[in-house]
Amino acid sequence: MTPPDPASAAFSQTDLLNALLGIEDGSALAALRAQRPAATDHTQGSYAALFSDHPHTTVSPIERFATALRVSALHGEHALVAHYTTRLRALPESSAQLIAEILTTPDAAALPARLRAILTHADLLVIRPAAATPAHLEALQSAGLSAAEIVTISQLIAFVSYQIRVFAGLALLRGDERAAPAATIGPRDAPSAGFTQAEIGWTPWLPPFEAADATDAQRAVLPGQRLNSPYSRLLALDPAVLGERTATDLGIFYTHGGLARADRELAAAVASRVNGCVYCASVHSRRASELSDRPADVQRILDDGIEAALDDRWRAVTDLAAALTLTPPAATQAHLARLRALGLDDLEILDAIQASAFFGWANRLMLTLGEPLLPADSG
Repeated sequence: MTPPDPASAAFSQTDLLNALLGIEDGSALAALRAQRPAATDHTQGSYAALFSDHPHTTVSPIERFATALRVSALHGEHALVAHYTTRLRALPESSAQLIAEILTTPDAAALPARLRAILTHADLLVIRPAAATPAHLEALQSAGLSAAEIVTISQLIAFVSYQIRVFAGLALLRGDERAAPAATIGPRDAPSAGFTQAEIGWTPWLPPFEAADATDAQRAVLPGQRLNSPYSRLLALDPAVLGERTATDLGIFYTHGGLARADRELAAAVASRVNGCVYCASVHSRRASELSDRPADVQRILDDGIEAALDDRWRAVTDLAAALTLTPPAATQAHLARLRALGLDDLEILDAIQASAFFGWANRLMLTLGEPLLPADSG
């Protein structure tokens, strides 16, 4: 058994994004984040749950930090690469060779077969999430991962993808000059058709537990109708992580003030359109239409893509959301300048950033743990 990481408690209790960005108490950016306490606290809580010394599932610390390092390296986000390298290096089973191989290729022969399978899956979820099939989960099962471990790994890859996008957005809000990447590696293989505002379903590729079999810990994170959702029951195989993720979601989309809720839903729909998540796009485009009373504009985004004709405000929100969704994120000061010129303040821009970033998390789960179920399919 791996002994507890002596640095783990400190990392769990200190807001990691503030630490990595050097955001000091009392600064303007600290005050801005403090206006979104649930999103801020539960983003950190998600990190703490995923890298806990007492995790719910048996994915090892080596596997967790190796996966986070691989995701960070694929995004080219040096601060996160350095952080996860430090966390990995602190483990007794780690080595310089292991870290070098993780940074170089997931197929290195010297890596354990199970870790190779996990890192290969990380590459898929980061670069080509819409290309996932049941066979990819079967490959993880063949490498020895249980359904609960697959959920943990999926959450971890998707969370770090979100964490990187929030980090990039906060750096821009601080005033950093972040150049757009010379090239992007994802998302690749996203569909360009089939998007709809109609209500559709989703079916998992792994069997969730039956509602009657839920533990107390699982019931605690599945209030109300969530217990009836196969997707929620699947994610509740790692209940601590699901609880933090749900609280992060609510903290981003259901807070008062700041960006109009319709614009937050627009950002979610745009990210889902770019990543190719038909299910998420259906849910959040429908909400954007209902809240804005602009169903025709929303439908153009679904039909024509992110270059669809829009007014200046929605054009600027769409462009920021789309740029953050790319891998690596391509948002720059120019995106923020356009929003500010249209009268948006920094709290509204933070809401747009976090709504877009969250769907770097949500899409990767929906796309790689199951598939949309269209009305014709269910009939």
